[in-house]
Amino acid sequence: MAKTADERLNDLEAKSVFQEDTIERLSNELRKQQQELILLKEELKSLKENIDNGSFADKDEKPPHY
Repeated sequence: MAKTADERLNDLEAKSVFQEDTIERLSNELRKQQQELILLKEELKSLKENIDNGSFADKDEKPPHY
């Protein structure tokens, strides 16, 4: 049986609302991931600088609890 114009319009509106919600949730998740990526890049840069500057202890040095 064919749908009436009102039923089709209601279906389209429901799909539109669902898509808007999905896009908003995906956008928020992407924003969180971008912020985390920025923090990880900064941490990686700091670790590389520490390695280049020799800031890490000698590998042969025993930890203080020995």
